Amino acid sequence: SVQLDQYFAAVRIFSFHYEALKAAYDRVPRGADWPDDLRNWPEPAQAFFMIASSALNYMGTTQIFAQAPYSELKSLPDDMRKIGFDTCFCFQWALFEDFVKQRILWLVARSALPPETCKELKRLNRRTAHFLKYIDSGQVFGYSPFRTVLLKPGWIPTFEDCGFPELDAIRQLRNQLIHAPESPPIDRTDQRYDRSMWILRLYAGNIDHAVAAVAPGQDAGSAIPSGNG
Repeated sequence: SVQLDQYFAAVRIFSFHYEALKAAYDRVPRGADWPDDLRNWPEPAQAFFMIASSALNYMGTTQIFAQAPYSELKSLPDDMRKIGFDTCFCFQWALFEDFVKQRILWLVARSALPPETCKELKRLNRRTAHFLKYIDSGQVFGYSPFRTVLLKPGWIPTFEDCGFPELDAIRQLRNQLIHAPESPPIDRTDQRYDRSMWILRLYAGNIDHAVAAVAPGQDAGSAIPSGNG
């Protein structure tokens, strides 16, 4: 999950500075413009010049800085952020869903929950929305683990209570990104991404603590395939 955050940050940073990188690539000295006195430069300046020019020239071989031959490529920086958001958001949801099902079905496999609860969880395993809603109902742990408090940024810090509706909104956005990514409007802001990831991590931690309370001192088993969102 943290690796995905770093990947998304890298894509965003590149896209935000794409025009500056393109401008730098266009100004890399070539041929007769190459400095004759490079060996007389201080070593840090030599290293920076060689590394930067080599990297930009290598990037240029991909034609990423060339004039877009098709209209669909004319908004490359925006498209990078959009595709990066969609990819990371959906992958983050897959990690969360797999984790929750792994931990819950681990309890089921060991009959650590009441028989009727185990039966219902098995029945709902392939119906993710209903599976999560059943957990939220309190039937599994006696309370909903999908509750947390988030700090709202601002001049005066405030807090907001988050519950299952926030989790379901993340699931629905994931489905929209998979099945209808061009459907407007979709909020792809950094704030939406960061807030959603905080909620998923906090809920995953709640699940982990709840499972550990039911079966203390035991480790969860191998991964269990997830169902359909």
